[in-house]
Amino acid sequence: MMGDKELIYAAEIWSVKQGKEEEFLKIWTDLANWTKANEMCSIGIILLQDLEQKNRFISFGPWKTSTCVQAWRQQPEFKTAFVKLKEMCDEIKLSTMKSVFNIPQGMM
Repeated sequence: MMGDKELIYAAEIWSVKQGKEEEFLKIWTDLANWTKANEMCSIGIILLQDLEQKNRFISFGPWKTSTCVQAWRQQPEFKTAFVKLKEMCDEIKLSTMKSVFNIPQGMM
């Protein structure tokens, strides 16, 4: 948690079509860099790739508010990138979430 305000997380599960992983990574990275450069209320961005199922990715990151996440997903740049990402995926799940449990780094 950040002060008294609860962080919100944008989280996505991407099932990329076989053979489209590199193209997906390029477009996703460009979107992440655009998001950071335009200070869209994002506090951080992480992309994970499944070690066994190489075409499965999970992206997530904390945001200041759910309104920020909604505004980001309405930006023309997001929509343009999302159309391209959707074309190379079999399935996409977008979520806006809150943390219900967290052990901060250094506390274990």
